[in-house]
Amino acid sequence: MKLEANGTSHSDDEIDLLEVFATLWGGKYLIACFAAIFLSLASVFLWNAERKYTVSYTLTSVSSEGSSPSLAGLGGLASLAGVSLPSSDGGDVAEYKALLRSEEVASALMKNDRLISLIFTSEWNPAGSFFEAPPHSDIGRVVQSVKYLLTGEAAPEYTPPNAPRLAKWLVEVIQVSEDRDTGFLTLSAETADPELAKYVMQEITDATDAIIKDRFIESAAGTVEFYQSKLSSARAREHREALAQLIAQEEQKLMLASKGDYFVMEPLTYPTVSLEPTSPKSPLVLALAIVLGLFAGAAISLIKKAFKNAR
Repeated sequence: MKLEANGTSHSDDEIDLLEVFATLWGGKYLIACFAAIFLSLASVFLWNAERKYTVSYTLTSVSSEGSSPSLAGLGGLASLAGVSLPSSDGGDVAEYKALLRSEEVASALMKNDRLISLIFTSEWNPAGSFFEAPPHSDIGRVVQSVKYLLTGEAAPEYTPPNAPRLAKWLVEVIQVSEDRDTGFLTLSAETADPELAKYVMQEITDATDAIIKDRFIESAAGTVEFYQSKLSSARAREHREALAQLIAQEEQKLMLASKGDYFVMEPLTYPTVSLEPTSPKSPLVLALAIVLGLFAGAAISLIKKAFKNAR
């Protein structure tokens, strides 16, 4: 530590900002060179990157929310009879949302051979009309070898496309969001094959609606019969009115299910595709490359200066 003329102390290790700026200015060509290199790498990446588009599909509830009858005191009776009281629109939408990317829906889609061959196109052998393990790249073999050396885990055996694999693919590709104000469901996907995404979205929504519709039709007869039996023995006016409304509501839903149209959710818009690619984001990639290049060049300049001072 040195003592200055004015009596203040100054540490030899204290960073001199002016010296740092001078070092950076002296290495401006090196910094510019690194920025150009990183920018070139980003340009190569953008030239070879797969362009992805965003596909959106919006659905709305088929039945509108209305005044529900009072179900006080009927829940216990329904449970004893082995039937369930009708759910609200919100409950139907929640069930629909939960089923959209489930294995049950995936099992229904597995019957569509054309769709499955498009989704797992890298595994499809069109000549033999069967699925087979895709060939591993050199990088893939190296990664698997390193993983085996580190963990002892061998490569898993190939499993042809099935419902669990398809459900996993749906969860990874299709995003589902609900607007709490409007109740609209929006399915979205960022993909290089927007036509396939549109096809998949339409298929899973149709399959989900059909599953819920079939479940309702199977249980509707028993539910209406239970309500009618209770209506004949109900003494309180409030219970009779509630049961009558329940019967009317179930019969209305049964008519809707029998029509063959949408039962829970119906399309509000056709599937739409963004006009321009949404991935990769070229301005962001280029800006990040420049920042990283400047940072790398500045770090090298400062390290070189530090080594020079240490001699």
